[in-house]
Amino acid sequence: MARRVFSGLASLLPFALACSSSPATGDGGTDGGNPQDGSVVDAGPQDSAPSDAPGDGVAANDGGLPPSGWLYTIPGSDKIYVSNGSTGSVWMGRGINMDDLFLCGYNTGFWMTNPEQALTGMLASLMSGWKPTFLRISLSMDSYLPYDISWKSDTSQYRTHMTNLIDAVGTYPNTYVLVTLRSDSTMVDGNNQQCAHGGNDATCIPTASTDDVYRAIVDAFKDKAYVLFGISNEPGGNVATNTTLSAAMSHAVGVIRAEEDSLGVPHHLVSVQGNDWTGSIGFYDSAPLSFDDVVYEYHSYPPASSGYTQAHIPVIIGEYGPSGTDLSWTSSFYADVESKQIPNLAWDLDTYSNCSPALASVSHTTSITPSAWGQAVQTYLLSH
Repeated sequence: MARRVFSGLASLLPFALACSSSPATGDGGTDGGNPQDGSVVDAGPQDSAPSDAPGDGVAANDGGLPPSGWLYTIPGSDKIYVSNGSTGSVWMGRGINMDDLFLCGYNTGFWMTNPEQALTGMLASLMSGWKPTFLRISLSMDSYLPYDISWKSDTSQYRTHMTNLIDAVGTYPNTYVLVTLRSDSTMVDGNNQQCAHGGNDATCIPTASTDDVYRAIVDAFKDKAYVLFGISNEPGGNVATNTTLSAAMSHAVGVIRAEEDSLGVPHHLVSVQGNDWTGSIGFYDSAPLSFDDVVYEYHSYPPASSGYTQAHIPVIIGEYGPSGTDLSWTSSFYADVESKQIPNLAWDLDTYSNCSPALASVSHTTSITPSAWGQAVQTYLLSH
């Protein structure tokens, strides 16, 4: 049963976008508020929850816990939980970023005969050789003119193939995928240009015109427990205000929640982004969005503990990697996120294009040969 929005009216108010030009860093070149009253319902012990979990409770909602396999948050907790239908336990996703049909620019003109096959082949190699439990797939990455191909406008060339890829992720047990709307022509970038129309597709901010795109994505994965929704990618770079970004994120989450409620489906986890190429998310810790099952996404190269460690909100490290060749920080980083149980997604796997910092060498095949960076990530993933 769907959970209700706490303050939907406020979230659906128009919001202003104040952006100007800025270079993108990150991407390799390119409270959880609760519905109703914020109370906690006792639903038995958290099987694998750490000692700092808030009692035995789960977030209050229409029917207690979401169905088995669905992720959820608890107000005031910095953890993400997974339901088994009667109790919940802390969820810790570990994985990598993958590209969409544009293959990080390699297939920008959509000249490849079967890019879906390339992606599903890479996915199969990744799952067998690296064994991640978490993936992030960015929609409409490197989608420039004259190829106005998007989730809503192009079903046969784009949406069908990407739906097949995302559904393929769901065939692997206990594996989740963050589906991020990176770019769309209804969004604007840090230069206030239309994304996917010559603007910077790495820093797109949603507008009210993007609402129908979010609804279409929700419709496609309405009953998929393994899907999380990402609102955007590093919105505005570092030129939008915290207030502007919070309003834009709140509006988009409100649209997603309203669509889920109209369909009568459980609420998916929704990842919202912060400032400074989403390397700054601390402002949400004191003023989280007033919706259930919201998580806060951090990006940095390399990641800084002070940036991704927040006391009262659950964090996903949506992108991380080295800024050069130095990998000496990886051991302490992995020890830290394991101790804090922060899901994390390394950048970036694509065997058809060097989407730096690349996890694999470019082979133009679906076989994965890890780079030095990839070897560090693969070792971490296999150790868990």
